[in-house]
Amino acid sequence: MRDSAERTGRRRRAAFIAAAALITIYGGLLRFEALVAGYGWMGQPRWSAALEQHLVPVARELRPEVVSWKRVDVPYVGSDPINYLKFAREMRHFYQGHVREPVFLALTRGYLWLTGGLDISVSFASATAGTLAVLATCLLGAAAYSPVVGLAAGLALAIEIQAITYSIEGWRDDTYMLFVALAAWSFVLLLREPRTSTGALAGLLAGGAVLTRITALTFVAPALLWIAATSPRPMRAATLRAVAIAAMVCAAVIAPYLVNCWRETGDPLVAINYHTRYYRSAERLPLDETVTAADYLAEKVRTRPAWALDTATLGLVQVPWSNKWWGFTPWAAWLAPVLQWSAVAGAIVALWSACGRLLLVVLLTSLLPTAITWRLGGGGDWRFTAQAYPFYLVFAASAIAGTIGGARALIRRQWTPSMIRRRDVAGAAGVMAAAAALSIMPIAMPLLVEREALTARDSAMITAGDRDAAFFIGPWSEPLPAEIVTVRVAQSEFVAIRLPLPEPVDYLMTIRMDPPDMPEGGRESFVSVFVNRRMLAKVQLTRQADRMGTYRMRIPRDAARPLSRLDLVASHTVPARQAGPYFAPLPPETPVAFRLWYVRLEVAPGF
Repeated sequence: MRDSAERTGRRRRAAFIAAAALITIYGGLLRFEALVAGYGWMGQPRWSAALEQHLVPVARELRPEVVSWKRVDVPYVGSDPINYLKFAREMRHFYQGHVREPVFLALTRGYLWLTGGLDISVSFASATAGTLAVLATCLLGAAAYSPVVGLAAGLALAIEIQAITYSIEGWRDDTYMLFVALAAWSFVLLLREPRTSTGALAGLLAGGAVLTRITALTFVAPALLWIAATSPRPMRAATLRAVAIAAMVCAAVIAPYLVNCWRETGDPLVAINYHTRYYRSAERLPLDETVTAADYLAEKVRTRPAWALDTATLGLVQVPWSNKWWGFTPWAAWLAPVLQWSAVAGAIVALWSACGRLLLVVLLTSLLPTAITWRLGGGGDWRFTAQAYPFYLVFAASAIAGTIGGARALIRRQWTPSMIRRRDVAGAAGVMAAAAALSIMPIAMPLLVEREALTARDSAMITAGDRDAAFFIGPWSEPLPAEIVTVRVAQSEFVAIRLPLPEPVDYLMTIRMDPPDMPEGGRESFVSVFVNRRMLAKVQLTRQADRMGTYRMRIPRDAARPLSRLDLVASHTVPARQAGPYFAPLPPETPVAFRLWYVRLEVAPGF
């Protein structure tokens, strides 16, 4: 009986390995076709040209016809990949002290050797890492949940068009995604079976992640501490030994790089601190090479705590989740939303399992380095949070598999209400309460952020968007895309806006509004402006090029309240069909008074 079970287990493992290998090859074919289409004109080595003849036709048959890969006419220029090529060619040894960590440079250098020094090497390097990330996702899902979950998550990453497109552009982010997924997989193994071997594997893969992007320390240390702190009492001693081994192996792997950075540049963390100048430049701050990343973040938290909290919350939760998923749409219109919301459900359910909680720890702490900086420059780009995708897809696959399994159990009458445990109900209630509290935060935080800006004597800007509910009062339209911004349309003569005015001082207020078109013989548009029922001005709405529809006025200090109300009273409305092309997105009979671009607030000079 035991031999039979062992044979069954071996067959299942072999079937999983074969299926994971096929899915990885599938993902590699799609990436190779995209690479050749985009960069093949630059010149390929002979072995790549030979593979193209045999593999590209196969890949073309394995993707939707609506997908077409574009040729990149100006490759790598003005971006990090050109620097990766330069640094890889100059690389003296693996552990050189350098502003760029060595793993991706070494991978690129290997392809430079394989291609005879061609620039396309950096695309081969990133595409290889992106392909192996598919396999890592399969392993992660299988270890944390089940082989089916792992294979489904890996297949999703293999076919995601956005992930394929980024993987051939020569960034190191696919390599980082690969090592974060592998490190998380090894942490799950360490959690389940704390042994010397799993500890050493975890340390080695965690070290690989750090040597790809040194900010990986933000998830490596918390994950190991979490495993040690949450281990069951019977396994506590074994877990602590295995975690200690993992920490020592990781330290041994990364120490030579840190020491060489210290010796050659005077800063062991130069790979982090060097890039602070980029963020300061994005904020138009003067160059100061003495400011470290820790100094930069500490200054943000100290001087703008509300801004920092709001930015970090969005950077951890909303930004990395919302800028993904569209790459599934070419395969099926329903696939993206199903996976997207299944990921949310899976992440919530993960709170009830030890492996799920560990994955959440790794996911959130891996996002910490970009949580504050995503607003600066291109910091919110897809690639900076690419490492989150394997986790999202594993959570999505686990939710779908759990739903199917639950439905089957109901059909077979294997599930009854008595199987629900009281602590699970209490936990669900706690999660729902936390979710309700968190849902209020995105609404309230913009008010606090703009209030904080005025307190710091910066300007506050109230604009339309997906987080403007705390500001706009009354019959406004939904946020609408305009020429270069998002606007709201006043759909009545009477609308209002909340103003966060923190102190009883004079403020300068600038409002940009656009009137509807005035038909021949029609009435000119006027808007009366009130703050806390005090009339400030009556303005005639115009589209004069020199004024761009902006109206500037002063709010006296005795009219200012901590939470003030700006009332805008229009002279009249017209149907949207008569209001001109700017109001065309609205239903024809909708009454419209004006479009609002923004309200800008500043503390008046002298205060």
